[in-house]
Amino acid sequence: MKKIGLAIAGLAIAGLLSGSAIAASSKFAAHVTGVLISDPMGGVSALNIPIKTANKGDLLVGVSLQSSVLTETKTKGRNGDTNLSVAQGMVQVCLTVSGVDAANIAPGCVVFESRRQTLETKLSGVLTCPALDTADVDDFCSITDDEEVNLLLETMSANHFNFVVRNVSSGNHTVSVTITATTSTSCTTFEDSCRAEVAVGPGSITVEEVRATNDGNGIIFD
Repeated sequence: MKKIGLAIAGLAIAGLLSGSAIAASSKFAAHVTGVLISDPMGGVSALNIPIKTANKGDLLVGVSLQSSVLTETKTKGRNGDTNLSVAQGMVQVCLTVSGVDAANIAPGCVVFESRRQTLETKLSGVLTCPALDTADVDDFCSITDDEEVNLLLETMSANHFNFVVRNVSSGNHTVSVTITATTSTSCTTFEDSCRAEVAVGPGSITVEEVRATNDGNGIIFD
């Protein structure tokens, strides 16, 4: 009976030690911050997390951001001229890991927010009338061309994205997320108006050390 009791106790202790080892090998890190980019014209910001891997493995990196893009377009027209006003803003997130080749990081870069607003107008100059001293305007004015207003809005967004990093060697690494916000505008004349503004934050990055399955289909980059 003593031998059986010792055997059971030994198995229980081994199980506890094994569970402790599994818990210790599961690593997680996070970085949460407030406003990242406050300049309405755009800018660059970064979130960095150091992580130490005991063995060769893989990383699952999650990035969450609150971002906004404001676009405003206005045109003035006369004599049937075509005017164009364009405003665009974009927020892009790219991931790098020190000591890891870019080919082992997917997707690499993701557009978190993008909007392109295009306003095209053709105004005024649509009536053809004889001279006032030769005929009655109401009787002889005719429409020679239609007015046109064309508004095109293109958008793309991603509030959260999971990046996958494979074949990470053992040792110290730095996981870096670079956030780039840009704006651009284009107007036909100085009388037209086009404006674009961006804002980013708050945001967070989480890094978890994982190990993919060994059947050859654990991590697939298409």
